[in-house]
Amino acid sequence: MRYPIFLLALSAFFCRCHPPTEEERPEINFAVKKFRVESTGGCSADTMHCAYYEVTYPEFAGLDTAVLAKLRRLIAATVSMGNPEADGKTMKQTGDTFIQSYQDFKNDIPESAGGWYYAAEVKVETLVDTLLSLSVQEAYFTGGAHGGHGTYFINISPKTGAAFTLDTFFKTGYYEPLTKLGEKVFRQVKAIPDTASLDDNGFEFPDDAFQLNTNYGFKKEGIVFYYNSYEIAPYAAGPTEVMIPYELLVNWIR
Repeated sequence: MRYPIFLLALSAFFCRCHPPTEEERPEINFAVKKFRVESTGGCSADTMHCAYYEVTYPEFAGLDTAVLAKLRRLIAATVSMGNPEADGKTMKQTGDTFIQSYQDFKNDIPESAGGWYYAAEVKVETLVDTLLSLSVQEAYFTGGAHGGHGTYFINISPKTGAAFTLDTFFKTGYYEPLTKLGEKVFRQVKAIPDTASLDDNGFEFPDDAFQLNTNYGFKKEGIVFYYNSYEIAPYAAGPTEVMIPYELLVNWIR
């Protein structure tokens, strides 16, 4: 499918002089694919006694071969549940390892109840000539009191494969004003007064001072900073999304 370029005004943010014309926009297409592997016997009959690993993801056409290879590695690494040993492995290798771990667990403790699962969806959030931003939303269960979930982002240049960072997007000196905007949004989302302690309201930041994290993506509406469960608060508090609209950032965009 062809991913539509969203707003011309937003597209202009990624081009210094003018919005990209049809000729300037990247001729990149993608199809949504699904990879899935299940434990022996499958999961269709009894999901309580099986395991599956499933990833829905975009497969791109029109990218340079080296860029495509790097993007595939980045996606595969992001859907590995943070396993450092999965670095460089394919989704199939990670999925097979996940299923084998479940089967080993069931062999050791056959009376254990419940199945395992890992499900992730990789979405294209932004595609313009200088930026490809993907979000990865995952959910999983491997026993215990509750499952887990998380959201992560991949941001690269579709032309070179280089990481697209805040330093790429903003002029020098942006961090302090961006942090102030982020804190303002954070306090609004959590209904915390401007002068109230973040720590006293259940959020853990170094020295009780709000900080932006490095888990951010570029959506249609603005830049989103996503704090996953446990990152700044207990699991019961859930994740926190801080969306800073582009219109508040115009003076700092390159």
